[in-house]
Amino acid sequence: MTNPNALYPHVNHEVNFSNQFSSFYVESGTYVRLRNLQIGFTVPPGMIRWIPAARIYVQAENLFTLTGYSGLDPSLPAANIFGPAGDIRDQYRGVDRGSYPSNRMISFGVSTTL
Repeated sequence: MTNPNALYPHVNHEVNFSNQFSSFYVESGTYVRLRNLQIGFTVPPGMIRWIPAARIYVQAENLFTLTGYSGLDPSLPAANIFGPAGDIRDQYRGVDRGSYPSNRMISFGVSTTL
């Protein structure tokens, strides 16, 4: 290494040290997420004479995430990585490898009894 106190990490595919994790890339992964929200309305009995009871609802999953994290998703899955020494998942815990973010899904529905 020519300059161990450099401001930016050294990037070179021929040097093994450049493959190590650097504090230059570390950022806070804290977040607040609304995972599941369901809002419903129970139709009063007798409002629709041919349906004795009904409920209309809208449901949202992963509605929003509040974070300052610059990656795709702050909730990183555990990596499935094995090395010469066996299972090394703990060494990669919290490392963002570009995994696909959580899906947002909105559903509308009606539940009834006949």
